[in-house]
Amino acid sequence: MESAPTRVVVRPSYAKWAAWLCCIGLIAGGVLIVLYVDRHRTLPDEVPLQLAGSWDRACRIIYGQSLWCPLPGGHREPFRRALRLDSFLFIPGYTLALLAVFGLGSCFLYRKVSRRFMLRGLAVTGVTAAADVCENILLYRALDGLGTGADGDWQKASWCALLKWALVGPVTVAALWIALTLAARILLFPRAAVKTAGTAPSGTPPLPRTPLVQKAHELANRGEPWDDPDIVTPPAAPHATTPVSEWPDPAVTAEPPDSAKERWRTRALQLPGRKPAEVGICVSGGGIRSASVTLGGLQALREGGVLAKARYLVSVSGGGYTSGAFQLALTDEQPAYLADARLATVRDVFAPGSPEEDHIRRHAKYLADSPREKLLAAGIILRGLCVSLGLLALAFVVVGVYLSAFYHRVPLTDLDRLRTDPAASFPSLSDQLHDELVTPLVALVALAAVVSVVASLVRGREGKSRPAWVRSTVKFILAVAAAIAVFAVILPTVLWFFAWLANREDVFPEGPKGISIFGALTAAATGLGGLFTATKDRVTKVRPDGGKAGRFSGASSIVTQTGAGWAQTLVVWLVLTLVAFFGLALLSWAAVYAGDWSGWWRWGLAALLLFSALAVDQTTFSLHPFYRQRLAGAFAVRRAVLRDGSVGALPYDYNAEQTKLSTHGRRVEGDRGTFPQTIFVASAALSLRNRTAPGRPAVPFTFSHDYVGGPDTGWVRTTTMEDTAPPLVGRDLTVQSAVAVSGAAFASAMGTQSMAAQRLLALSNLRLGTWVPNPLYLAEVALRGPDWVMPRLPRVRRLRYQLQELIGRYSDSSPMLLCTDGGHFDNLGLVELLRLRCRTVYVIDSSGDSPPLATTLAQAVTLAYEDLGVQITFDQKEVLKLVPGSAEKLEPTEPMAALNTRFSANCLVKGVIKYPEDVEFEEGKPGSRCGTIIFAKASLTPDMPYELLSYALKEKAFPRQSTMDQWFDHTQFDAYRELGYHLGAAAVWPAPVKRRRLFDRADRPPAAPPRSV
Repeated sequence: MESAPTRVVVRPSYAKWAAWLCCIGLIAGGVLIVLYVDRHRTLPDEVPLQLAGSWDRACRIIYGQSLWCPLPGGHREPFRRALRLDSFLFIPGYTLALLAVFGLGSCFLYRKVSRRFMLRGLAVTGVTAAADVCENILLYRALDGLGTGADGDWQKASWCALLKWALVGPVTVAALWIALTLAARILLFPRAAVKTAGTAPSGTPPLPRTPLVQKAHELANRGEPWDDPDIVTPPAAPHATTPVSEWPDPAVTAEPPDSAKERWRTRALQLPGRKPAEVGICVSGGGIRSASVTLGGLQALREGGVLAKARYLVSVSGGGYTSGAFQLALTDEQPAYLADARLATVRDVFAPGSPEEDHIRRHAKYLADSPREKLLAAGIILRGLCVSLGLLALAFVVVGVYLSAFYHRVPLTDLDRLRTDPAASFPSLSDQLHDELVTPLVALVALAAVVSVVASLVRGREGKSRPAWVRSTVKFILAVAAAIAVFAVILPTVLWFFAWLANREDVFPEGPKGISIFGALTAAATGLGGLFTATKDRVTKVRPDGGKAGRFSGASSIVTQTGAGWAQTLVVWLVLTLVAFFGLALLSWAAVYAGDWSGWWRWGLAALLLFSALAVDQTTFSLHPFYRQRLAGAFAVRRAVLRDGSVGALPYDYNAEQTKLSTHGRRVEGDRGTFPQTIFVASAALSLRNRTAPGRPAVPFTFSHDYVGGPDTGWVRTTTMEDTAPPLVGRDLTVQSAVAVSGAAFASAMGTQSMAAQRLLALSNLRLGTWVPNPLYLAEVALRGPDWVMPRLPRVRRLRYQLQELIGRYSDSSPMLLCTDGGHFDNLGLVELLRLRCRTVYVIDSSGDSPPLATTLAQAVTLAYEDLGVQITFDQKEVLKLVPGSAEKLEPTEPMAALNTRFSANCLVKGVIKYPEDVEFEEGKPGSRCGTIIFAKASLTPDMPYELLSYALKEKAFPRQSTMDQWFDHTQFDAYRELGYHLGAAAVWPAPVKRRRLFDRADRPPAAPPRSV
């Protein structure tokens, strides 16, 4: 079978010659600038004259006084020579240099949107040079007529200077960044393409081969066997940055067959080896609560024979803790010191009384149990906070240093007066605003309005909308006005305000001491605010109808715990405001006082920021590595014979053995039994509407031994991603990391959760989740091959990625994707299991959603239809038996009133699944569209074991204790494990039975086959 055609970036035929021309222009521009600097040494600085704006100020600049101006002598001639040098050397020099850099960028930057910005950079360069030329002409005329006392030419020259300097700063920074980017790509050539291996003779290393890239929609519509692709690309999704006319395929003249269900069919694509199945299981998220329930549920499902028949085990968050633990306890991969000892089997792994179950019970407080572990956790949190705020503070200082150099060169504000007399500096600025800033700003806005209105009238007569170039022109004019306002009004005002505030010792201690104290307070507030936001539990009483109950509602209410409330919202906004205030204060302090620093300090801080931004892995300093290691210590164990001859649970060596997905995550088959293929469900953050629905900035993303990815990002063969990813990134392509990523509940991207809270978590580094290679980007690398133009896959998650988390912008085409908790998309994992096409679906829901209805199930049912076209229906009377309070009251009613309000008539409901197309669940047999869903919800029922009822009476929020509670004691663990076993038993055996003891063959009823429609 042929692979998808290679994507070639078509470049103009003159690109090669244009590149040589740009290089010549860059050299020529550099030579002219050097000549200008050399010849300008003995001449006066003409920049203050450019911004004089009036005859009086020009006289003071040239002669030092305004009376009897002009005086006899040659005072004006040096300024004329400076203007001539500027016109004939400096303007052509920097214009050629900027045009050359932006020209090279427009030819050789990889992204089309980047090349389009380079064309805009060319236009801005032209406007800057034109403004500079006009300014010099006006200054020449003004110098010739200096004795007339007229202000006209001086004022117009200052307007041109304002326009020039407002554009020079951003354009120069952009040009330097582009030049460094292109130089780095050339120096780092050749690029490493996607690495994959083919078959090779026995005993020899695998042979590298070209990656096979195929399209999801073509594979989904083919309906016949196909090759095993290394990468499967998702369907195209039009971007707003690309013209609509460029998206349709001109080669397609006929409508594809049955295109009405194209989206559903593509999103349900069956990857190689993932065939429809008779039985599938999914376990929900919910932290250690869900892990405990899942353990009991899988024990019961194994006893009933369901686990052996299941082909897939889909897990989310806390359910993945247990699923990953089962997988790692059964893996065939063994280190040398264990020889071939594989004691655990599918039949008895994590059985009651087993070393594995006992290990988890003893480590249920997995985040931190002992004082030493708590101090370690506190130290890691403090380290992450210092790194995050330290880099942010360094960035503000470097920006302040840049503003100091800029305003000392371009005197739009007097920084020296701000240090000595800030109270007197602002009125002078106000006078200047009226004369020199209001008029050009109003003129630019009026010009944009005139262009827009005239274009609308002209095109309106023709029945057409305004062309794209008119819209771009209007946006450009408004952007110029905004740049002038920022550099000439907003930033000087900010600097004046904080300089004035710093001189009020009753408000703000003066100098570095005050900044240091303020910074320490800000860091402390950020850390405490982040901890409060991430861990605060809020106990809520809910009426039977779901409304909020009063404080004294008594036994008629249901207690539940949540992690959100008005207090958290208030804390989040207060801390974010404080951080913004501190950042602006630090920037202003650096801008005002950096002129007194040595050059070593100024350049050293800039170099330190550049090094930190490019060389420091931001994920390493987040909570993800700590969370991954703590989960591994609690759940990653093997059964082994210890040195004294006893059998125990041996933890994995976290630093020595990487539990690669491709090896340690393989489906368990053989003489030790069959265990389902484990699929860990996470979510990838995307902020573009072309991929996500409104209010849901996340898409599904899964980790398994065969493929990694999702329908919106594409899939990559796991071995291919492991071989391609740099070592530091490869640490997150393990079973242990997949468990941690799937359970990254609080992160800087949390789906529909509060955006402000996400920004605070990113700011304080109290964030989980990690950045992994983007399958769609790897497809581009594979198709293009080694090429210096193609950006490489980053070796570290640089500062850029944390800044993306701070601003909440996530592209579907960037090299890396931020992956977090699967519950941010679907907390049950039901949608992913339905994507795999199972006839009988078992769902264990311990998500802990608020009563009365199972809102997590309702959301998953809605999402299943939206995403896959799968319809799930329940009998209305049966599903309402899940509602707390629907069970018959237990006697005696008065002592049992608190429990009777919480009792559900049933914890299980059976429904019907209807797929949009026939599915061949069993090879060789006719397909069917119908299946069965057996949904078990963690709720209280009267037939529960006595000890569970006793625990529920003691713990009012059971079984809905907050997910933020990750410190379970042995009592909590046993209660939720027993609850999970009760749910699994109800799902397996048709009629309610009394509590069963596993492996008690005398009392164990015969296994019943899975229910079906």
